[in-house]
Amino acid sequence: MTGCGTERYADWFFDLDGTLVDSAPDILRLLGGVLREEGLAVPELDKGRIGPLLEDIIRGICPDLAPADLERIVRIYRARYRACPFDESPAFPGIPRLFERLSGRGCRLFVATNKPEDVTRRLLDARGLLPFLAGFACSDSLPGRRLSKAGMLALLMERHGVEPGTAIMVGDSALDMRGGQEAGMATAAALYGYGRRGALLETGPDFVIEDAAWTRVVRLSGGAAGLHEGRIA
Repeated sequence: MTGCGTERYADWFFDLDGTLVDSAPDILRLLGGVLREEGLAVPELDKGRIGPLLEDIIRGICPDLAPADLERIVRIYRARYRACPFDESPAFPGIPRLFERLSGRGCRLFVATNKPEDVTRRLLDARGLLPFLAGFACSDSLPGRRLSKAGMLALLMERHGVEPGTAIMVGDSALDMRGGQEAGMATAAALYGYGRRGALLETGPDFVIEDAAWTRVVRLSGGAAGLHEGRIA
C-alpha cells in the first residue's frame, strides 16, 4: 500500500471473521443445522449476523430461548465447529499478499477475535496466516473472563509493548472500530466484510478498505476534499 498514509503504522491488528477470512459459509451452515435439529424456526441466515459473541448471535436469531437451551445449542455448535475442516472458509483474496508485504516491511501483525483460542489457532493455521502473526487474543484468552474487543487489544498491546501511535485496527464491524478507538489506535473499516457500511462509517474510521483484494485503501480526512487513495502494488 502506498500513498494513503498507512505506511506509518508498525503494528497491525486484525479482526478475523469477515476481515481476514470469509468464514460465513461454514458458520451459517453449521449453526443453521444445529438450530433446525433443535426444532427451531430458522430464518434465512445472512453474513451480517456474524461478528458478536456466539451467544448474542443465537439470541438474535431465537430471542425466546431459555438459558438452558441456549447453553446446549452453544455447546453442540462449538463441538461441531471445532471439528470443521474449514473447507468453506477461505482467506479473502488480498490477505495473503498483504501479510507478506507488511511482514516484509518489518511490521508486527496481530489478530483479535471473538472466536475461542483453539479454533482461532486452527483456522489461522489452515489458511497459512499463523506464521505471520506476532500474537493473537480471543474472548477466552484470560481464564475466568470474557474479553471485549477493546480488552483483547489492550491485552495484546501490554504483552507486546505496543504504543497506540504505532498501531492500526482493521475490522468489519462497528465493535472493531470502537475497540480500536478505545485503545487509542487508528482504525480501518473493511467495507467488504460482514458489517453494514453505514454503521461502519458512522464510527468515523481513519481509513476504509473498499474491496476484498485490498486494491483500494482510502484515508478519510475532512470529507471528499481530504480523501487519499492507496493501492497494493
